Amino acid sequence: MKKEVFINLEKEIFKGNLLDIGFSNYGIIYNIYKQNTDDSSSVDYVEGKEEKIGIEKGVYDICALFFTLSDIKTTKNKEKLIEDIYKFLKEDGLLYIWDIDKGISKIFNSKIKIVLPDKNTKQIYLRDLNMFKNSSKENTIKVLQPYFEILTIKNSDNIYYMICKKKGKSKDESNTSRN
Repeated sequence: MKKEVFINLEKEIFKGNLLDIGFSNYGIIYNIYKQNTDDSSSVDYVEGKEEKIGIEKGVYDICALFFTLSDIKTTKNKEKLIEDIYKFLKEDGLLYIWDIDKGISKIFNSKIKIVLPDKNTKQIYLRDLNMFKNSSKENTIKVLQPYFEILTIKNSDNIYYMICKKKGKSKDESNTSRN
């Protein structure tokens, strides 16, 4: 039986240039952004590796991953995406993540109702039956740590939400590993 999950995005506001990265274009982040922004800011949507070629480094204030990480099978590929996002964001840029909290040997199958700022609702269906894939919140935190400071983290109904801030480089930082 499918579970029903609610996500309330009524108060979500994005300011500045936004990079929306996804594999399934739900249009949710774009619609929220366009309702609350002026014409001087821009939104770019990237779907897949081919489209990232034209993305400039250090120009985005915000990046949004709306159920994107769970579409990536390996932790190594997630690390590569997070490293790319780090390069695309301006200093002190923010990363917003909504995703499923599903570890190894688990499945996820839910209908998700999303309440938008204009009070409309959008419905999506998410299904991940791959028991070998790790889309857990803990795995995401581990992938984020070298590049981002986690400012906010919420978890409910096997869905997590994070706001992360790009870490700056210290003046005495050398080429040594961050670990």
